[in-house]
Amino acid sequence: MLFDNPLHEAFLVRRYKRFLADVYHPDWADHNCPENPLTVHCPNTGAMTGCAEPDMRVWLSDSNNPKRKYRYTWELAQTSTGEMICINTQRANQVVGEALRQTLLPGLGSLSELLAEQRYGYDNRRIDWQGITTAQQKIFIEVKSVTLAEGAQGYFPDTVSQRASEHLRSLITMCHEGHRAVVVYCVLHTGVQQVSAAEHCDPKYAMVAAEAAQQGVEFYALRCRITNEGIYPVGELLVQK
Repeated sequence: MLFDNPLHEAFLVRRYKRFLADVYHPDWADHNCPENPLTVHCPNTGAMTGCAEPDMRVWLSDSNNPKRKYRYTWELAQTSTGEMICINTQRANQVVGEALRQTLLPGLGSLSELLAEQRYGYDNRRIDWQGITTAQQKIFIEVKSVTLAEGAQGYFPDTVSQRASEHLRSLITMCHEGHRAVVVYCVLHTGVQQVSAAEHCDPKYAMVAAEAAQQGVEFYALRCRITNEGIYPVGELLVQK
């Protein structure tokens, strides 16, 4: 997944009100210091633990729409150790779509008729990807963005998420109906080498994830290479049950 236009480098002042962040850059005439920041859109509803530290190097995309209230969108951050993070959770579906088409998750095989954002299930919610397996079985794929890292260990979610648990319940019903149901953790932190449910952040999600695995829901993790030019799916990482 390539960014449509070159990203703009900046430094983080703070993230606040969930969807806003203040940034600056010494070379910007109008916003050249933390005391005179530029406010940008922050497309992430999570806690963003470890992803939003003051003075972090960040990158922004430009909507090229001066009439938009917040013209710039925060896309990437870099940790003090040089690891790259995509904080824009909306990118995860695009990256996983590329991985599915490139068969980078061998356990899923080659899928056909891939469609994004389809209605499904008893609660008529949207699934991120739906397709057909080589065995002509319907497959339902829910994508989750992973940015919480403790060393090389990645976790999902980074805060309590009732919605994530509900997604798992919907996938369990798909298994009961004879379909394949899948969670793909899209790892948007280059320091992460394996992923597990974050029991310390959301015990209920961890419990439901364990139940889902027992009921036939499959869990995969996708490793990505992240640069200020794009996000590239690379291959599979371990999911700890």
